[in-house]
Amino acid sequence: MENTNHHNQHDEVHISSYRDHWRTLLTLLLLTLVTIVISVFGANLKALSVATALLIATVKVVVVAYYFMHLKYDKKLYTWLVLLVAILFAAFTILTATEYFNR
Repeated sequence: MENTNHHNQHDEVHISSYRDHWRTLLTLLLLTLVTIVISVFGANLKALSVATALLIATVKVVVVAYYFMHLKYDKKLYTWLVLLVAILFAAFTILTATEYFNR
């Protein structure tokens, strides 16, 4: 008879605590507030405010991936693969922006 358990014997069960969820929520809300403040009050900074907003958005993506996509609990290979994709995305974005500005 087959085992009806969907988990492998090597899989570990993890339960995120409410404290982790609250910390993640507060972090995301704080970063969103900082983004709003920069966009409203940093209008004179133009390029710097855009770069700062993109940096904050990147931090928010990392927080979401780490906790809600469970990279914190997965094999390190998955974290490295996500990091590789992020590096490739940044490289292609920089190359595209460089080509655009050198026209």
